[in-house]
Amino acid sequence: MDRDAFTRSLRILERRHPLRDWSADLTPFEILVSTVLSQSTTVANERRGLAGLRKTLGDITPAALAAAHERDIARAIWHAGLARQKAPRLRAIGHEVVRSWRGELDSVLRLPTEDAREALMSIPGVGPKTADAVLAMAADHPTFPVDTHIARIARRWNLVGTQDYETVRSALEAWTPARKRKAWHLALVAHGRELCKARNPQCDACPVRSDCDWYRAHHGLPLDARATERHGLTKD
Repeated sequence: MDRDAFTRSLRILERRHPLRDWSADLTPFEILVSTVLSQSTTVANERRGLAGLRKTLGDITPAALAAAHERDIARAIWHAGLARQKAPRLRAIGHEVVRSWRGELDSVLRLPTEDAREALMSIPGVGPKTADAVLAMAADHPTFPVDTHIARIARRWNLVGTQDYETVRSALEAWTPARKRKAWHLALVAHGRELCKARNPQCDACPVRSDCDWYRAHHGLPLDARATERHGLTKD
């Protein structure tokens, strides 16, 4: 896929999936916790885990997590899966935010993007994907978080030939205007969940299939047919 096709496809997907900011009602720290909970689970189960944590702790704050017992955290988030791994990670994150930033992330999020990213990644258990998600969703930094759906689509569009996080992120950011990264990130996630699935992708319903390298390779669509399909035309 070339740059023009990439831009065209993302504009189509953005219209199909208007911006729905899942983080709008969450504090920056809750966005961080939510992102950790979302690893290796569904959106529904992540939200159930967050609700369980809120029921157990009351307000989800760094101090509350740091003071909680790991066993209680694990019980609260069990819907999100991997509770025994995520509970100590969340508690450690709470401790670090309390220790380093007096229990709030606002000062970190006000830093320049790369400095803020480095600061977040200094927290035990916070990797590049989590840091980018917090930066984009909590403070509108021009990062492009890459989840499994986006990485899959990037490979199918031949934007990258690897699953390496930084390679995929750099490729997407190189072709995406900074002001569009949040909206296009969310549009790609929605597209991956709805149609461009890991198994049995629903190519027949895909509005950007004509520009998709994976679709062309698997369906043998020639160049003239791609142009015809893209413009909604039919041959006589």
